[in-house]
Amino acid sequence: MFAAVDTHSDAYQAGQVLAPFILAAIALVILWTATRKWRQPKPVTIPEDLDATAKLARERTRRVVIGTVVIVVAATAMAAPYMHRSDDFGSAASKGPTNLTVTPPATLSSYRLMTGAQADRLNAQMAGKLPKHYAVVFYTTASKPTQPVLEVFSDTSTTDPQLAQELAQHSAAYENTDLMAGAHITDAKDFNPGSAGGKMQCGKNNVVLCGWTDSGTIGGLLTNVTSGLNIQQIASLTQEFRAAAEH
Repeated sequence: MFAAVDTHSDAYQAGQVLAPFILAAIALVILWTATRKWRQPKPVTIPEDLDATAKLARERTRRVVIGTVVIVVAATAMAAPYMHRSDDFGSAASKGPTNLTVTPPATLSSYRLMTGAQADRLNAQMAGKLPKHYAVVFYTTASKPTQPVLEVFSDTSTTDPQLAQELAQHSAAYENTDLMAGAHITDAKDFNPGSAGGKMQCGKNNVVLCGWTDSGTIGGLLTNVTSGLNIQQIASLTQEFRAAAEH
């Protein structure tokens, strides 16, 4: 697991809101307790000193009240970014339909889907490299029909109960970051996921990979760095694939 805490979960958001106010409450208790005697000067018996003593007590109380306001304002400022509910927070499954399927299109831009014995051979080579519920397809070019250029792997919560549980528990951002970490890509950046929504990150090491997660699917489109395709091109192909494949 790449991270122990889902920083885009509802629980994390609630914690970020509550934590400053809990600390503020503790600070206020300490402040008012520690200044109790200071705020109340020693009693006087000389009448002419009563006004001065009362004025001093009011001034000290005013300073403590100002300190209280400062603490509350600081706590509110710390919590404010998390008070507004955003689509960035919450489980992936809560953001859309969960009964999605992935049906790879026959063509993807200038590439065509590999089928038959060639596809079977490539899938046999992939056996054991991905979780059993993942489907893998390959795209090639007309000039080199036996050589795969693009690889797409995907899984859906419709066919994978474990994925359904993960998408119901974690945010799309968390799952997508975990996917990229599993591919040993540490410099992944967020990209526009396109019309299919969810979250998409892209990066590279020995491959160029764009991974996505949404309410019902998870997957990635990749190519070897020797293909000459850059990250932006792979991102565009991933957007195109998802728009055509997800239903």
